[in-house]
Order: sequence, then C-alpha cells, then structure tokens
Amino acid sequence: MIEGAARDTDTVDMVVVDIALRGRSIHQTSLSRRIAAGVIQVARSSWSLGGELVRRRPDVVHVNTSGHLGAVRDLVLLQMSRAFGVPFVYHIRFGRVPQIAAGGRKEWRLMRRVIERASGVVVLDDHTERAIRRYADHGLLLRIPNCIDFSTLPESSDHEAPRKRVLFAGWVIPAKGVEDLLAAWSSIDTAGWELAIAGPCESSYLRRIRRSADEHAVSFLGELAGQDLLELMARCEIFVLPSHSEGFPNVIIEAMALGRAVVATDVGAVADMLSDGCGVVVPPREPDRLAAALAAVMGEPACRVRLGERARAKAAGEYALPVVFDRYEALWRRVSGQGDGGCQVVRPATDVAAGHQA
Repeated sequence: MIEGAARDTDTVDMVVVDIALRGRSIHQTSLSRRIAAGVIQVARSSWSLGGELVRRRPDVVHVNTSGHLGAVRDLVLLQMSRAFGVPFVYHIRFGRVPQIAAGGRKEWRLMRRVIERASGVVVLDDHTERAIRRYADHGLLLRIPNCIDFSTLPESSDHEAPRKRVLFAGWVIPAKGVEDLLAAWSSIDTAGWELAIAGPCESSYLRRIRRSADEHAVSFLGELAGQDLLELMARCEIFVLPSHSEGFPNVIIEAMALGRAVVATDVGAVADMLSDGCGVVVPPREPDRLAAALAAVMGEPACRVRLGERARAKAAGEYALPVVFDRYEALWRRVSGQGDGGCQVVRPATDVAAGHQA
C-alpha cells in the first residue's frame, strides 16, 4: 500500500524487499523448526538487502518487525545498513513490547540493541512508546498509524444492504480470542443474527471449536481473498476483534473505513483507534464483558449507525493513505538529511504476512 503511494510521487523511489518468515504453520511450531526457519530467513533477507545496498545505495532502509526470532534478523540488517552508511528506520508492528521489555529477556535485549542504534523508531501505539521510553535509550521515536487506501474499498452501490451479521476476520487461533468470542456468542440472545468467522484455521483446531459453535448460528468461512473479505465486511452490521494481543490491526481500519460498528478488545492501539465514540472496547480474555458489549450493540440499530459514521470519519481524517504517507516521507527526509530533494527508500516487508487476515 505504502509503495503504491510512493509510485504516485516523484520525490520518493521505493524498493520493497520481501523478508517474510516462511516454513511456519498458523499455530505455534516447535522451537527447532522455528530456529531452522529463522536461520534461512536471516540468510535470505541479508542477501536480498545486501544486493539492494550495493546496486542502489539507498538514502534510507526501513525495516518492519514483529519480533520473536525476527529480532536476530533485524540486528543483522541494521549492521549491514550501518556498514554502508545508510540510515536505518525500525518499525515495530506488534503490541507485545511492554510485556517483553518489562521481562528483559533475550528477545527484548536484541530489540533494544536495534532500537538504540537505529536512526529512527516507529511504533503504533502509546503502550509501546511508553515502554521504549522507559526501558531503552533511543533517538528519534515516532508514533505513526497504519493506513487504508480508500480506493480499494467496495462502492456502496456494489453491495447489498448490511444484514444482521457479526463478522470476525483474522487467523483463527487462540491468541485472536476466538474461543472467547464463541463463549460470548453462546451466552446471549442471537435470534435473527449470524456470527461469521473468516480466516485460515488448522483442521484440528477447527474441529475442536466447531463443537462449541453447534446450534448457535456460527459460520466458518475459511480464508478469503482480500477483496472478497472487504465485500463481506461491507455487508455486516458489526465487526468484532476479541484478540489477546495486537499492534494496530488493519482489519479494524478497514471496518472503520466501511462505516461498520466495531467491538474489540483493549490491546495495542485499539483503544486509541476506537476512541471518540468510534467503537466499543472491552478488556481482553473476558467473554462476559464481550457478550454484554455485543448484546448492547446488536440491540440498538441507532447505536450501530452512530458508531459507524464516526468511525468512517476518523478513518478518513487520520488513517487515509495520503495522510499517513506524508508522515513516512517526512521521517525518511529527516533521517536521510534530504530536505526537499528526492529520497530513495529500501523497505523490507514485514515478517507478518501482508493482507486483511494477518
């Protein structure tokens, strides 16, 4: 998305390098498999970035991270960029930083080394920003939100009127709060409503959670293509995300931009995103609170309309692609000393799979 915006300007030339981790399943894999995949990832990422550094001599390297074993890769890429004298921007794309920083374990020690040597650090939420300010020496630290390209959204004339559907979209795993959602759904009056769960799920886990969903108007749709998911979202009344951990979930931005009422848990930047009456926020891991919030929004059509209208306005004003891209460009110019001149950026893609259901 950001690279698309870069193509529309003559002041930024962006090259995207894929450093995504491969060889892992949806659910947690064994440590040995994760380490093996990590070693391969570091080698492949280093080779790819090294080639761009030699060929292009970029003004900035901008690396996205989701932590875990990827912190080793991040440190290697930092050292390579510094060896070529290229400013390095470290973009933290997940919401666990307060917990791992307080714990002080290996993951945080590696990340802290990158943070303290980076030319700039970008975070998504206030919790992460405060943790870094407390636990790490840092230079330039900025909070920049994720964004939405409104041109990719379905036109209102292209879809039917919203129906009484509550939609969840994401990886169907315990960390996304799926079991909390099913428990909440089974405890409230859902007459006339449907819960749709869209996203990839391993077959053994799907068989287990299906048992708790029987007879409660729940549909498991599997993984959907991006545009198909947006069309489905445009036809729902409520979007729900009961995650235990998030950074700045794009799927909530999409729901906001489509004018959907959102119910979500207070993790990462979610509370900031849904502030000012743009949605309903409940504590994570509390199915009873989630059930009460869903029942309240399901029972008030005027409330759903009001939440959706406010959410759409906020998404357009704060999370639209041109607004956010201007902040990226200002950051790249600042760390590279380019001023008003052109800027060439190598931006390794995040090791969280891109797309609407990540």
